[in-house]
Amino acid sequence: MYQSYYVDYYGTAVPAPHAYVPRRLVYGSDLGVGDLKSPQDVVVADDAIYIVDTGNNRIIHTDLSFNVIRVIDSFEKDGQPDKFRNPYSVFVDSQGRLFIADRDNQRIVCLDQDGRFVYEITSPHEGYETVFPAHFRFRPVKVVVDMLNRIFVIVEGLFEGIVELTPEGRFRGFMGAPRVNPSWWDYFWSLIYSAEQRRRTRDFLPTEYSSMDLDSEGFIYTTISGGEIIPEQRIRRLSPVGVDVLKREGHTPPMGEVRIRDYLSEEATSGPSMLVDIVARENGMYSVLCRRRGRVYTYNHSGQLLYVFGGIGQGVGLTQTASAVAAAGNQLLVLDSGLNRITVFDPTEYALLIHAATEAYERGDYDGAAELWEQVLSRNANNEMAYIGIGKNHLQQAITTGTDPKDYLDAMHYFRLGNDRKGYSDAFYRYRRAVVGERFSLIMNTLIAAAILIYLGCRFQVRGRLRSRWHKTRLYAAVSSEPVQNNHIYKFITGTCGSLRYATHVMFHPFDGFWDLKHERRGSAAAATAILGGVVLTYVFMRQYLGYVFNTKQPETLNIFIEMASVAIPFLIWCAVNWSLTTLMDGKGTMRDIYIASAYALTPIIILYVPATIISNWITLDEGSLLYLALAIGAFWAGALLVLGTMVTHEYEMTKTVLIVIAIVIGIAAVIFVSLLFFMVIDLLIQFVSELYSEFAYRLQ
Repeated sequence: MYQSYYVDYYGTAVPAPHAYVPRRLVYGSDLGVGDLKSPQDVVVADDAIYIVDTGNNRIIHTDLSFNVIRVIDSFEKDGQPDKFRNPYSVFVDSQGRLFIADRDNQRIVCLDQDGRFVYEITSPHEGYETVFPAHFRFRPVKVVVDMLNRIFVIVEGLFEGIVELTPEGRFRGFMGAPRVNPSWWDYFWSLIYSAEQRRRTRDFLPTEYSSMDLDSEGFIYTTISGGEIIPEQRIRRLSPVGVDVLKREGHTPPMGEVRIRDYLSEEATSGPSMLVDIVARENGMYSVLCRRRGRVYTYNHSGQLLYVFGGIGQGVGLTQTASAVAAAGNQLLVLDSGLNRITVFDPTEYALLIHAATEAYERGDYDGAAELWEQVLSRNANNEMAYIGIGKNHLQQAITTGTDPKDYLDAMHYFRLGNDRKGYSDAFYRYRRAVVGERFSLIMNTLIAAAILIYLGCRFQVRGRLRSRWHKTRLYAAVSSEPVQNNHIYKFITGTCGSLRYATHVMFHPFDGFWDLKHERRGSAAAATAILGGVVLTYVFMRQYLGYVFNTKQPETLNIFIEMASVAIPFLIWCAVNWSLTTLMDGKGTMRDIYIASAYALTPIIILYVPATIISNWITLDEGSLLYLALAIGAFWAGALLVLGTMVTHEYEMTKTVLIVIAIVIGIAAVIFVSLLFFMVIDLLIQFVSELYSEFAYRLQ
């Protein structure tokens, strides 16, 4: 009833085999206790299942086969009968005691393993009124107890974080308050608002936690359902002191649904995942439940997505209002409070292989993990995790036993198939070091010989002698003869080449260079066009041939015309807006002067970007700062030359030049906005005419 998929490195969902399939639907009538009513939680502990039947104010205790052991709907407190009122969750500690979040009674009830009352925890704010917000109400919805018997509570409507209590129920503080993520637009308005406007504006409050679960190491996995929170922080793993230690080493961070572009594209407009529950599983895995899409997302300890299953609906395997997820071994139980049922999902062979490979890797059996990942690939060739797992095994073998540099090539191959740039960089670093070590003598001898040749060439002026001999040859005589020199094509080529050579002078002597471009005619429109073409080709070259570890864009989506237009069109708009504004501001440059000066200013991009792109294929991620430095220098250099070229061409002072450049940038943004608006209106007009034509055509029939 649902489609399974895997999200690749580029955020595209690709089809995948089913990881889990529904085996059974469990209703209250199947348990013999009457219909469930808005159940909110299901927990598996000590080979038993606890269902929090919120609407019926009871806890249903069953075995793993859903045979009812008992129904806890009341208990005796101080000799008097007591009942729950909208209980929301239950937690079973290491002693078998039940901690029940009795929300509408504003308390946490502790029962022993036989269902007898032990004690209750009421609102912890007494004595700490200044710490809690005004009109605070203790409405617990989730509770866990760690190995030190500390109690952690998620309180509805409380934004300060998770409430931490002592074993006796006394308040200790808040932990793990999530950070808010207001936009730059919100910051802007906050600066110009008056005090009264700020008072009436809503506060930027962090979103409250929606669920939590305790793993075997005592860390608390938590989920945040939505709100003004950094998307990458929707899933957290809190240490005992409240620090988020969740690993986010996957292609996309653990956050539920990511941007879908190709497969299941209709889901892309559904908004971020509304994560309502999380369950910690074996070998560092964890699964989260999304109410908005009814899907379960499972990640490994590194935050890499393993598989996705589920969906919205009323059919078998779908949910209407997903509320909770629990793990019973390899089985997963998904509670639906809308349809009042539990769906039991069984793992397929595909999921079991992934679990087995993860377990083998965790215990250090890399060969066994690689064999299992090979079997995963035989069932799903799109699974990048499998390629990465095999690549890690090859890298480990090469490090341990390999002496041949080619041993690292297999690891690089699989890391590349898995789009693991960090792993590829590590393998390449070791491969490069092995190659250099093996051929160190040859490399050093080559470098020494090259240095000697360069020295001898400078010492004996080889270049000058070769040029003199060239002038004496017949070929030069034929080329320099009067008929050839008077040829228009020859003049154009030689003149353009001379103008191109002058671009290097402009780079290092911008004031003299731009002045001579305008007044001495040292530059030409043809040379400027050649430089602009070189910049366009440089960007296309960099887009396609940047080193693999730095090129995060999908090569299959490269459109050479779009890449060329993305450089040429902004440049032409710059020239047009520059001329339009400077004409009104007493600028001395013509459109030709602006075009030539702006094109010559882009020369550093060609000079620096081309060699940087080539070198990027031979450096690692750790050395990437050198690449980014070269690219930044090229961009800054070209930008500085654009400013200086504008100043010299129009004979402005620096202050006026800066203001003009800012105005040009604003003008470019306005031109792009108006252009997009124009094309949007044209598109709507075409759609209207098309629909109108279709309507007339149908009526005439």
